[in-house]
Amino acid sequence: MSVTWRRGSAAARAVESRTDVARAAATREDDAAATVHRVAALVAGGLPLERAWAVLGTDAGAVAERAGGALVTAVLDVARRTGAPMAPTLERLAGLLREQAAQRRALQTALAGPKATARLVMVLPVVGLGFGLALGLDVLGAALGGGLGTMSVLAGAALLVAAWAWSRAIVRRAARGDPAPGIALDLVAVALAGGGAADRARAVAASALADAGVVAGGWDEVDAALDLARRAGVPVRGLLLAEATAARMRARLDGEARAQRAAVQLALPLGACVLPAFSLLVIVPLVVSMLEGALTPLG
Repeated sequence: MSVTWRRGSAAARAVESRTDVARAAATREDDAAATVHRVAALVAGGLPLERAWAVLGTDAGAVAERAGGALVTAVLDVARRTGAPMAPTLERLAGLLREQAAQRRALQTALAGPKATARLVMVLPVVGLGFGLALGLDVLGAALGGGLGTMSVLAGAALLVAAWAWSRAIVRRAARGDPAPGIALDLVAVALAGGGAADRARAVAASALADAGVVAGGWDEVDAALDLARRAGVPVRGLLLAEATAARMRARLDGEARAQRAAVQLALPLGACVLPAFSLLVIVPLVVSMLEGALTPLG
């Protein structure tokens, strides 16, 4: 099993070198989830936790590092503090890591269109320049020879840089979101599995997140679930897990909505910057080149 884990790690590193950061992070999370799931199976079979890690040739710290650290660290910390059953906790953690990876991939897929559009519009001026050269016009001479052509190229270049920065900002805003939606709800549910009181479970979860350096939302949902269960006289753990699942679904839908808005917003730098830049970088030098070519025989 140790060999299998090391091969998986090497494969994940190879994927990271070929893909962008977000997809590589999702791959690492899937890898970590598979390892945590194996540990859960070994613990459920009777092995002590540390022995289970050793059998797989890794440890909790290594898995936490691969999966971004905070989620794994916080969940295991809560389980240790409250005495929650370790095998079910690890199974839940593996599921959370897989859901987090799936959410990351879904967002990247939704953003693929806007990113491709942003790259495409930045290439338009270069295509136009090549078209002018193919026609045999001295576009470069007109652009670099001083005068109107050069001023036009400088202005067009400035607009193109502005379009690039604007488009990049739009895509970055669309990619932002809660990195671990529903984590507060999940951690309180893990703490309650240890048999403690609801208020103590909430405090332990909050402390574990703070120690892991995670600024988590969702505490209003936690308090609402605790209050509802208290008034109804029913166990609260099921409510917390259901709310956590709903929070992750909302986060995924919000990410897709942000990506759709980004696709529309990218029309702004296209119209305000790229098209004028195309005219300044291509059309004006083309016209200058044509005029110079037409006037040369007269001179």
